[in-house]
Amino acid sequence: MNKVVCNILILLAFICVSCENKIDDRDVVEPDEDAVSDAEQIDDSDETDKEREPVFDLKVAANDKNVLSCRLTFSTADERKTFVKYYSEMHSGYKIGEDSAKTEHYFFLWGMRENLDYKIEIYSDEETPELLAASEFHSGILPEYIYPPYIVKNERESVQPGFLMLAQQSYPDDTEMEPVIFMIDTDGFVVWYFEHYVPGFALLGDPYYRSKTNTIFLGIQKGATMGDVEAEEGLEIDFEGNILWKSPELPGYLYSETTWHHMYRILDDDTILFIRAQYLDGNNGKIVLSDRIVNVDKNYSELWNWGYLDSPYYFTTIECSNPDDYWCDWTHTNSAMMFKDDGVAYFNSLWLGFFKIDMQTEEIVWKFGKDGDFTMLSDHQFPWPAATHDPKFSDSSRKRLLFFDNGITERFYSRIIEYEIDEEAMTAEITFEYDGRDSGHGWFAAMGWGDVDYLENGNLLVTKGLVDKTQNSSVFEVTRDGRVVWEIYTVQKEDFMIELYNAEKFVPPLEFLSK
Repeated sequence: MNKVVCNILILLAFICVSCENKIDDRDVVEPDEDAVSDAEQIDDSDETDKEREPVFDLKVAANDKNVLSCRLTFSTADERKTFVKYYSEMHSGYKIGEDSAKTEHYFFLWGMRENLDYKIEIYSDEETPELLAASEFHSGILPEYIYPPYIVKNERESVQPGFLMLAQQSYPDDTEMEPVIFMIDTDGFVVWYFEHYVPGFALLGDPYYRSKTNTIFLGIQKGATMGDVEAEEGLEIDFEGNILWKSPELPGYLYSETTWHHMYRILDDDTILFIRAQYLDGNNGKIVLSDRIVNVDKNYSELWNWGYLDSPYYFTTIECSNPDDYWCDWTHTNSAMMFKDDGVAYFNSLWLGFFKIDMQTEEIVWKFGKDGDFTMLSDHQFPWPAATHDPKFSDSSRKRLLFFDNGITERFYSRIIEYEIDEEAMTAEITFEYDGRDSGHGWFAAMGWGDVDYLENGNLLVTKGLVDKTQNSSVFEVTRDGRVVWEIYTVQKEDFMIELYNAEKFVPPLEFLSK
């Protein structure tokens, strides 16, 4: 077939197709009434079938902020209260439910482990649940810069159920650091993460779960390059990774006088408590570092502010942790607590001790520690803490006081120690101590850091702090009788290791399914 013939055939085909698609008045045919009736019957049939289906318009959509989660939506013809189970062959999974009946349903499914096929089952929430529909979701792969710790001990029957929330840092090579927080379950698998970048170099820190709002509050630790960069220094997010609140954008870097260091925490009244640096000229040209404790609302209107220089009658002498250093680390405040109903606050200085202050008069009520105001009733070689981190009260009575005790100034080993204090008699008694040395589990956070929390089952959660490679940076649970029942180690490589400043374990708003 020659080229001319081919072109003619193609042209004829195009004309035929064009003629078939062209509509004019002569092509319009009046619809048959019986045909219309049949079509309407078909539509009615579709609607009837739709009403018969217990679930329709079911969709599963991945969450672009967190590959270990997805969004589930579906509709029901009638208002129904439902719940969802999701699990895999390798993970027993969870159950979540609705508070009320509705026709348009939304579930956020989270807490998954990576790279697994999850079965999603939708049930009616009634005395005898009915399986309404099922679907599937494949969880994604974690970002490579998340370094999951690994389990070295797990006595499941003695461990507090829940998720452990971490903010990782690398040491001494900070190029491995990324602004990310994540959670692991009791088997050591990462089940959630959140990342947030701001201009310059910054890390996420002090993540804290708020049970009354089911949100996570966290701070942003700004690096040395951010002195002139205006950026937020705190966030509140939901489990989906949506930012619900962020602080005003401010310039400043960690340990400047314009941003927080060490602690950034939201209080029950929805105000924010943090510690900010304050500098003063010392003797012999030294740079003296002190601190201010600041309470602001979410618009950053100041509600209360106090610093050591406001009480010169009490803090009369400036002493440096290293007298030969040009940088005088005088107060090194690493935590604070505030009880507004009682008009008191507490703050902890690594070097000076633990203090109670009257918020109205700004007078120091007492000091706890060596050379403090309490009489020790316990017979002990080292009865007082020496360089402590993040003390906690056991409950609202504030009679039990728990410290992560670094031991930097005299013992040279770290421990967890709890006291019972009597503010009327001004006495203190040791009620619990754990240093792990008898069982070969001892450690020394020689460079600082460290954290300890009370858990709901009575265990204590310990974050070792900044230790050398021979001791492994870790988080462990210890019982009141001194048994380590759960522990994770962080990643260690030749040129860096992952260190943990603190950690928090909480019970998430999920029902854990059993296999």
